[in-house]
Amino acid sequence: MKRSLLLAVLLSALPISLAAENRAHQQGTIVRMRMTDCMAAQHPLMQALSGSNRGPSGELCPEYVLVTDKVVYVIIGKTSDQLVPLAETTRFHFQNNEILIRVDDSRRESRFHVKAMMLRPEWDRHEQIEEAEATAAEHHHLEGAVMVDAHQ
Repeated sequence: MKRSLLLAVLLSALPISLAAENRAHQQGTIVRMRMTDCMAAQHPLMQALSGSNRGPSGELCPEYVLVTDKVVYVIIGKTSDQLVPLAETTRFHFQNNEILIRVDDSRRESRFHVKAMMLRPEWDRHEQIEEAEATAAEHHHLEGAVMVDAHQ
């Protein structure tokens, strides 16, 4: 009787523990990557805020834009070999003010500094403005080229 009661309690607690584990991991998509100066190891957020994010070695590290449903993160790798596939759903979690991402079947998770973050609606609006400005600049450039050809 005690064993069956213990087994029932364990089986009922299993879904709860699995749900808690799933909440710890979040999902997002890496939508952009560029190489930038590495951030030094000490106090990366303070260095990013002060604008002095150049690492001591001058090495270039990958900078990614990680988009989730609610928040968009700009994250920077600690070394140049921390590569993450683009346009795939990525599972990540936070630990000690860093984002940890496990790429494919690697043994260890890669640690990334958070350089910036903003709410998703704000980021979407910012992207739309940038796209409209780029389209307007391209249209203006093409218009100028047509005017030059018409004068010749």
